[in-house]
Amino acid sequence: MQAIFATVDKLKNTDANILILGENGTGKDLVARALYHQSPRSGNLFVGIDVGSIPEQLFESELFGYEKGAFTDARKEKPGRMEVASGGTLFLDEIGNLTYEVQVQLLRALQERKVKPIGSNQEIAINVRLISATNENLRQAIEKGDFREDLYHRINEFTIRIPDLKERKEDLLLFANHFLDLANSELQKDIIGFDNDTMQLFQSYSWPGNLRQMKNVIKYATLLATGRYITRKELPEELTENLLSHANIQLKNVEHERDLIRKALQECGNNKTRAAQLLGIDRKTLYNKLKIYQLD
Repeated sequence: MQAIFATVDKLKNTDANILILGENGTGKDLVARALYHQSPRSGNLFVGIDVGSIPEQLFESELFGYEKGAFTDARKEKPGRMEVASGGTLFLDEIGNLTYEVQVQLLRALQERKVKPIGSNQEIAINVRLISATNENLRQAIEKGDFREDLYHRINEFTIRIPDLKERKEDLLLFANHFLDLANSELQKDIIGFDNDTMQLFQSYSWPGNLRQMKNVIKYATLLATGRYITRKELPEELTENLLSHANIQLKNVEHERDLIRKALQECGNNKTRAAQLLGIDRKTLYNKLKIYQLD
């Protein structure tokens, strides 16, 4: 992490568009905010959009805004996130989920520094620094025709890759202690640390949910702990039984996972929100898996 933040420091005086790569839960949003706070734009807004949580039909209106009467529910005009972020920083998390049509409009907006709200004939000048993040391989998406190569080069003037937690063994206990401090403060407890058995388990576990999973695990254990140290007794089963992740579907192989998702969609009448709830995953994860398995 020190190497990553050293890179952030080197970029602090640039206005380059940054692409942050990393799996879910690795802290891409934290790095994006660090880039913002170190930049000359820190006095203006940081506007974030979790693209994976927005229905496809709303991408355009969220990014570019709309005029009153532009569509049925447009009872009053609404500025888009790009306009709101003008002068500051726009953060597009999971940018790989943008539809091809919106990619075309985003590229045009970045090139011309103008946006046209839905239903308007007038363009609005904008001045944003774009930080994007994804857990997808955009080069593969380009080869499949799902992501525009010219947009890729526009958003990727510099790349920061965040490794999985399992690749950062030297950082692991530092993060664990940080999350313990947060949990102690939130839960009004005074746990000193972790016993040796727990620390060894943390070092050997694969952490498929990365930092987000670790934060949840430590908060859970802090709540249950009755002594001065967290022990294995307080840890959730996902660690003690070495399961894949509490946030992902527990499956033996890819074929079984694909079939499970297909059946969930059928049972829910193709309602992706309900299907994600049935599968025990968030909607963003489901959308990513639908792309991977070409089920969308």
